[in-house]
Amino acid sequence: MHPAPSTPPSAMYQIPPPTAGGINEPQECPYCRRNFSCYYSLKRHFQDKHEQSDTLYVCEFCNRRYRTKNSLTTHKSLQHRGSSGMLKRLLKTTAIKNVLGSMQQAQMQQQPQ
Repeated sequence: MHPAPSTPPSAMYQIPPPTAGGINEPQECPYCRRNFSCYYSLKRHFQDKHEQSDTLYVCEFCNRRYRTKNSLTTHKSLQHRGSSGMLKRLLKTTAIKNVLGSMQQAQMQQQPQ
């Protein structure tokens, strides 16, 4: 006799539908009883706290990994806002090359000829 298959973790919790008041009304998480101002906030909370996923979202600028797409989006808007990470890396690399080039020139000028 084989044991009954267990329920996969991702199927244990499902995002609840909006309450009867609609998506713009206050919502309560049925799993942790936390209250939210609207359905979108409840949905984001559910995805961040209760949804199980093996997918990792990787930041293309710094390679940090996140469990949810929302966490990655928040990270990028806070850490890489204003200019792309590629531009930051390019500027940093160029600055380092300029400093090394200046140091090399200074050393060459100091050497007796």
